[in-house]
Amino acid sequence: AKKTAQMTEEDWRRVEEEWETPEEKEEYEFKPPKARGLDVEKLQREKDPKKRQRMVEDSQKTTGPTMIFATVDYPGCCEDKTGTEEIAKRWNALLGSKGMDAQAYVVDNATILFSTNHGLFADEIVEFALEQPECVATDWNSKRTPGPAETPEWKAKDEVRKAAKAKADAEAKAAKEAAEKAAKRAKRRRRRKKREAKQKDEV
Repeated sequence: AKKTAQMTEEDWRRVEEEWETPEEKEEYEFKPPKARGLDVEKLQREKDPKKRQRMVEDSQKTTGPTMIFATVDYPGCCEDKTGTEEIAKRWNALLGSKGMDAQAYVVDNATILFSTNHGLFADEIVEFALEQPECVATDWNSKRTPGPAETPEWKAKDEVRKAAKAKADAEAKAAKEAAEKAAKRAKRRRRRKKREAKQKDEV
């Protein structure tokens, strides 16, 4: 028999399996959620339009992979990804402690992507994100849900960012159009010079 200090992770896994009863294995084993279909009769009986819409949305949830985006804001956000990466790391730890099948990835300086192989967990992931103080909003299934960090201050900063982006986009577009026009003019001049040179040769 191996000494405790010599045992590998695989050895410990086998020991755990030997000690684990069938009941414990069934209790702790990961079970993907079951798909929910649309109960038409229940939908017809429901009078609340919002609840009917929610029933339809629930029926359309995929059992396969899905992605959820979360916009974040925090003091010092968001010159680079450093702070956002720390938040994603902390969220991953929290997700793991809750036994949730999801991973958080940094997409850009102010956006975190949640990825899960079981789309029916999406509601729980969205709920988790919206409980975090740094969450501005979640975007999933064409639906945006505001979070605690969507403050008047954030909205003001966002308007400034949008205006700056719109200005930069407009300037880039104008520069591109000007460059294209200049290239066309230069091309026409080269063609004209070629024609003039050809005419001189013929004379």
